[in-house]
Amino acid sequence: MSAPGPTGRPTLVVAPNWVGDLVMAEPVFRALAASGRELAAFVRPALAPLARLLPGVVAVIEKAPEARESVTRIAAAACAEAVVLPNSFRSAWLPARAGIPRRFGYRGELRGPLLAPAVRRPRGRRPQVEDYRELLARMAVPPPADWVPRLELPAALRERGRERLARARLAVGTETSTGAAREPLVGLFPGAEWGPSKRWPWRRFAELARELRRRRPATRLAIVAGPKEVWLAVRVHEESGKIHPVIGPDLDLAALAGALSHFDLLVTNDSGPMHLAAALGVPTVALFGPTDPRRTAPAGDGHAVLFRDLWCSPCFFRRCPLLHHGCLRGISAATVAAAAEAALAGARGDG
Repeated sequence: MSAPGPTGRPTLVVAPNWVGDLVMAEPVFRALAASGRELAAFVRPALAPLARLLPGVVAVIEKAPEARESVTRIAAAACAEAVVLPNSFRSAWLPARAGIPRRFGYRGELRGPLLAPAVRRPRGRRPQVEDYRELLARMAVPPPADWVPRLELPAALRERGRERLARARLAVGTETSTGAAREPLVGLFPGAEWGPSKRWPWRRFAELARELRRRRPATRLAIVAGPKEVWLAVRVHEESGKIHPVIGPDLDLAALAGALSHFDLLVTNDSGPMHLAAALGVPTVALFGPTDPRRTAPAGDGHAVLFRDLWCSPCFFRRCPLLHHGCLRGISAATVAAAAEAALAGARGDG
């Protein structure tokens, strides 16, 4: 085994609390792993299956409902150092209370005394995937070769994803059983956990499904949803003809990644599944409204970002204070369908 850390003990990584933020932190995990460290990821329970897929992670410590139990779990891991990625006071307090001697994190939220050392927060706007550049530099860890998140899935997980799609009558592969070219598989994700202002109206997703079928009658579509988006997925399913299966509510994040890895395109709001698909190499058409694509656009090539850039954008409000929600409602289904066709053509090399 490689040396886990400066004293031969693992490095605790206090992970972000949201799916997309955790995916965007993958380059940090990759850089830490390349430095010879073995990583113990401290995450919300729902994120544990995803954390196990990240580079260098040999142990996952799940957050407990009570802070005292979380401290006990962290202390039991006997980590030599901690890398605190979230900016909250609590995220720095827990490893400090657990007695980890070296704790790297950015200043702010009155938590400077809890960090040893506290690193000055970088200024200026840049893609969120690069937010931890200065943190790695303070640890004398070379940066990753690039800041594009990537997830490499075990073959068994991809196979389980293929089987899940097959049960929904969505066979994967480039050819049918008769040797004919198979139509691309397109996913529609109408959810966004941060708030309703990030969601393109669900009726537009249903309209998009009909528009894609009109343009390409053989297009294969699936509605992607997590447990909290079931009601949205059901509405899109019913409004678009009750013919497109719903994938995801019964899957944990690792299993969802296994299924998403077989898609040819995902049309999605600015969301965790958007970043998950991008890290799997799946092209996305990403719909941005109140958030800033300069910060959180899907990283890598082959993605299309639709953003109206109104005078009030990006506002970062969970609900539109002007009530018109024009940043997303102003994007038509025809516009998204055209972007989807262009993305599929680019992925096939038709352009």
